[in-house]
Amino acid sequence: MRRVLLLTVLLLGLAHPALAQRLSLSSVQDAYEALDGLQASFTQVIASSFADGSTRVEGAVLLSGNKYRVRTPNQTVVTDGETTWIYTPADSQVVVNDADTEGAVTPETFLTASDDLYKVQSSQQTTRGGRPHVQLTIASTDSSSRFAEATLWVRTEDRIVTRMRATDRNGSILNLRLHSITLNPDTLQSDAPFTFSPPSGVRVVDLRRRK
Repeated sequence: MRRVLLLTVLLLGLAHPALAQRLSLSSVQDAYEALDGLQASFTQVIASSFADGSTRVEGAVLLSGNKYRVRTPNQTVVTDGETTWIYTPADSQVVVNDADTEGAVTPETFLTASDDLYKVQSSQQTTRGGRPHVQLTIASTDSSSRFAEATLWVRTEDRIVTRMRATDRNGSILNLRLHSITLNPDTLQSDAPFTFSPPSGVRVVDLRRRK
């Protein structure tokens, strides 16, 4: 983990107008990869160009590399990087599958945008929640990318994405906001949060490929 020296350098850079121009997607990705992980609550709103209204979901997320645990009122999704569990209490069912490390859209997808797939179109300094941010507007450079374009709000003190607004290939608009962000939470001292034991009496549907 990068500590006091790097943080001091970042804080000194906050007042400099050139910071927005220096911020790159690779530096945002490097900042996330340098973390042990993060914990946050979130609000996600999806609006489709083919339907009226929007879908709003609130929940909590715990991330560590390609491992995550997402909890919403209707569902819990857990992956340890190899296996994914999707528990839906209303259906009394857990679906177990291989983790899709190739094309899946995961919480990590929203916090890191590869400069192999996107290019920064513009950047400007702004604030969110009273804290300095850089607002990056990016556009896809590869047809395999999930989103055609997006705007990222990157907190300047640690280069963590705290908000994302993106348009996918079908014209749907996703607006994701993170709140109460904790970096390197104590819950990451073990891998327990990234495994899932189905509750008693719940039906388990195992879709994993047999090796």
